[in-house]
Amino acid sequence: MPLTPGRRRLLLALFTLASAALLLCGVELALRLAGFGHSPHFFRKARTADGELVWRENRNFTAPFFGEALVRRPQPVRLPLKKAPGTYRIFILGSSAAMGDPEPAFSLARVLEVQLRAAYPTVRFEVVNAAVTAINSHLVRGIAADCAQLEPDLFIVYEGHNEVIGPFGPTGVFTPFLKSETAVRAFVWLKGTRLAQLAARLGRRSDAPAGWGGMEMFLQQQIRADDPRLDTVRAHFQANLRAIIIDSGQAVGAKTLLCTVATNQRDFAPFLSADGEAERVYQQAKLALDAGRDDEARDLFQRALDLDTLRFRTDSRLNQVIRALPGKVRITNFPSSFSEETAKPKVRNTNFGGIEVVDLAAALAAKSPHGILGNEYLYEHVHLTLRGTHEAALALLPSVAADLAARGLVTAPAAASLPLDLVGRHLGYNTHEQAMITLELVNRFSKPPFTGQSDHAARLAAWQRRADAAQALLARPDATDALRELGRLAVAASPDDWLLARNTGAMLVARQQPAEALPLLQRAAAWIDDDVDTLVALGWAHHALGHTAEAETAFAKARALEPRYPNLQKAETE
Repeated sequence: MPLTPGRRRLLLALFTLASAALLLCGVELALRLAGFGHSPHFFRKARTADGELVWRENRNFTAPFFGEALVRRPQPVRLPLKKAPGTYRIFILGSSAAMGDPEPAFSLARVLEVQLRAAYPTVRFEVVNAAVTAINSHLVRGIAADCAQLEPDLFIVYEGHNEVIGPFGPTGVFTPFLKSETAVRAFVWLKGTRLAQLAARLGRRSDAPAGWGGMEMFLQQQIRADDPRLDTVRAHFQANLRAIIIDSGQAVGAKTLLCTVATNQRDFAPFLSADGEAERVYQQAKLALDAGRDDEARDLFQRALDLDTLRFRTDSRLNQVIRALPGKVRITNFPSSFSEETAKPKVRNTNFGGIEVVDLAAALAAKSPHGILGNEYLYEHVHLTLRGTHEAALALLPSVAADLAARGLVTAPAAASLPLDLVGRHLGYNTHEQAMITLELVNRFSKPPFTGQSDHAARLAAWQRRADAAQALLARPDATDALRELGRLAVAASPDDWLLARNTGAMLVARQQPAEALPLLQRAAAWIDDDVDTLVALGWAHHALGHTAEAETAFAKARALEPRYPNLQKAETE
């Protein structure tokens, strides 16, 4: 039967489409085989020096979305390919506030792990810091899906600050704003293809940023509180949280603790105001606070935050999305055990899984002066101090303990929680580390958008005084001996803590004690072999000891990983 002209045209069109699809697939495959581009997945398999296969973080996870020049690195992770029996595995999800900025060594993941190990010494805990600077729930959703493949028991979600300015947000600088949730998911998938990454590289504008510019990159990205695009942001946020809870948590029997997000309201003026409105409300709040009208002040401080047109802080309506979500999610509980034959959950205990909102914002506010969050728990606008992180961990502990009991991992009540000073000692939070954090904050506060705030001068002066005091303590004749002893005690108590070994070793290098630093840095490098901070400190330790070849080997490896690392240029010329 002869084909009609219409059918011939249809077949030709189908053949053309099929040929084009095959060609694109072939090019995509060729690019992958050639090693071009980066995987959009959070984890990768890696082999250790002794031949063990482990899960490691994908250092270039954000490259498909941010571009190679602006890539933000995850924290180093190393997990066994198969979770050991009796292990309780927690993943912390979010952006920089969850990751632990400015120093992830004192993050929520680290503090919570110290508390859990002290409370339940017979349980093996693996607490993974899976948070990354500058991302938002659109990418956290993908991280959660990857974490779900690694036998999680618990997700802790602490996200909300970057919903407006992060990827696919209306004032972001990385990706376009998309109103359709379907379009966002399609774009996320597309960004993971090597073809799209090739197109992005070829189409990169000549005026594109050559490197990460911090918060200054967003100075022109303002949005008013009544902008209708914010309704889309809230809808996307809710959809992403639902996907994390249901598709990643519930599907594998992991419980999800969904946390409200803490913001500095009492001691932090708006970044920018439309017609000065946010600043006027902030000043009214301060007057009400001074007059003893705490309830009025609380509402006004929140209103000032909500009116800030540089939306670096989770506003009240995003926290409302978090608080309301359990009523909008239907939970079917599954256990966390799997059948190796079917890779599907075995339904044996319906107590596993589920969702619980932990109102961290309210918990920290309740312990703050006047019931309003301020500098006592936050370094600046959103990043928790060690004290704030400690309080957040304490607020989470009852929910974690309940899940441990539900899984039959513990039967006896937990031991008393560790006090803040002891947690700090366990993590190596000494004068040296505090000085490094303080200097970083002074540098941060010396730049926009902080320089445009009405309280900028007072904040900068206060932190400069802290920096001067820390430097004076470090200059004392007995400082090195005291720091050495604190480091020795901390490492002895946690000999398997590679991050503590790295930081203690780096501190000893800075204190001109390279011989003592070297074994600690070698221990850290043996556990995580591609951490640039470790490699640079190791290089300087070898350099100080006259080990020229070893120093250059460490520096060369660091240079290959991070060519723009600030301390590397000096190393090349020494």
